[in-house]
Amino acid sequence: MSKASKIASATLPPAELYERDYYTWTQEQARALREHRIEELDWTNVAEEIEDLGKSERNALRSRLVRLLEHLLKYAHARERMFENNARGWELSARNSRDGFRDRLEENPGLRPQVDDMYVRAYREARNITLKALRLPDSAIPEAPPWTLDEIIDDSFLPRRDI
Repeated sequence: MSKASKIASATLPPAELYERDYYTWTQEQARALREHRIEELDWTNVAEEIEDLGKSERNALRSRLVRLLEHLLKYAHARERMFENNARGWELSARNSRDGFRDRLEENPGLRPQVDDMYVRAYREARNITLKALRLPDSAIPEAPPWTLDEIIDDSFLPRRDI
């Protein structure tokens, strides 16, 4: 730690340091935790940051699901010429998204109870992205997911073409 940050941290209470120098705050809080110096912990902000880490993991899982659904929807609904030019890329992106989704879920099994709701919300987002990208009317893609979660995370699944 540099002299400047030691001086700054020595003169600021942890909650104020959190607002003024987030990086230094993180380093000092981590050190205080490792050294079991609980009197130096900024409990409120530490708790908030830990909650944010959980939200970040949830958002990363949801993002994988949106990307997977987006490319499956494009695969299913793209006009023939666009399909011919992009199908392989969508297949590979779906594969990567499946792998990433399963990896994130395996690393964070506490998110399993949220997956069903996440799937419905991710589908809505992916549908809107796909409608825009393919310049399709709302009626071109079903409002409710046409596939189950188990289907889309199956490595062998590719949707039927509806064109």
